[in-house]
Amino acid sequence: MAARALTVAMALVSTASAAVLRAQPAAAKNGAEVMHLSQRQFMEVNLGPFASASEACDYCFSSFTKEGVPPAGPVAPACVCMSYPEGGQHNMFCATPVSAAGFVKEKGGCRCKPRDMEAMGKTTCQPIE
Repeated sequence: MAARALTVAMALVSTASAAVLRAQPAAAKNGAEVMHLSQRQFMEVNLGPFASASEACDYCFSSFTKEGVPPAGPVAPACVCMSYPEGGQHNMFCATPVSAAGFVKEKGGCRCKPRDMEAMGKTTCQPIE
């Protein structure tokens, strides 16, 4: 009986918490701006354009995502830098999941390779196989 009462109480508290999250934000004080965020099904951020895949790769290797500045960054130091073409130029893409390579491959992209000795130490971008 006590367990059932506890379960009902927890359900009511979690529902109330969810309702608070859906409530309208308080008005801004002292003329400050308030950002209103709402739920979205899909979010995409493109980083580019760059003139070439190697330029996109160079940017990726020094990006805030990969290098960062503590305490806020780096965001994902183990992310893999990739580039994909779009509209005659290239976008940078840095991701940790292996599945991301499939996404970039579908777009005709490549995996970045820094200091490629076969290219005299320049940054290259190898096709994803």
